[in-house]
Amino acid sequence: MTTAMNVYLVGALGALLMGAGAWEQFGGMLMDNPPEPFRYAAYVLAVGALLVGVAIWIGTSADPSLRVGDAGIAIDKGNLRRMPWYAVEKIEWRGETVRVTGRDDFGAEMTVSATLKSHPQAAAWIVKEARERVPAVVDVPDDATLPDPLASAGEVITLEPPQVVGKHCAASGKVIAYEPDARVCTRCERVYHRTQVPEKCECGASLAELRQAAQSA
Repeated sequence: MTTAMNVYLVGALGALLMGAGAWEQFGGMLMDNPPEPFRYAAYVLAVGALLVGVAIWIGTSADPSLRVGDAGIAIDKGNLRRMPWYAVEKIEWRGETVRVTGRDDFGAEMTVSATLKSHPQAAAWIVKEARERVPAVVDVPDDATLPDPLASAGEVITLEPPQVVGKHCAASGKVIAYEPDARVCTRCERVYHRTQVPEKCECGASLAELRQAAQSA
């Protein structure tokens, strides 16, 4: 699997060669008594342009990076698009692929596919996390040929605080106008207004601590 770092390195090398080739080929136009251009400057420029083109092609055609964790499932392909756990509608096993359907942060339909060929650990972690957080939507057989999820796989990224202002309370539908009014389920990230926190979240998690925090606020 081609990593993002390899794409960056190829692109950076291509940009350097393009810069050097362009300067040797055309930089003399800015001088009064320019030296003879490097004999192979045009070839250096061409190779640089080719490498940049290869980097762009790989970066746009390869499978995007996937993120799995407390914030849900996200596709990282230039821009990050995320599906919170509470918005996951179905997780199924289709031909060596874990397929997730649901909605993104903005309510738009979203599908994420993690194949064993390109994203084996993402597939394993999606199923593991979903069985703990939203087990009712998981339709993956126990004998599916998934690898064991490894804590050392991938890159650990520290989450930023969830954006709660403007979201609707999952219990009452009330808009969260101020961040201190929000209470977030730690299992599925559903957002509740502090005055409308139920005893249990729709995902089944206890919200007793959030209720106590709301009462003491």
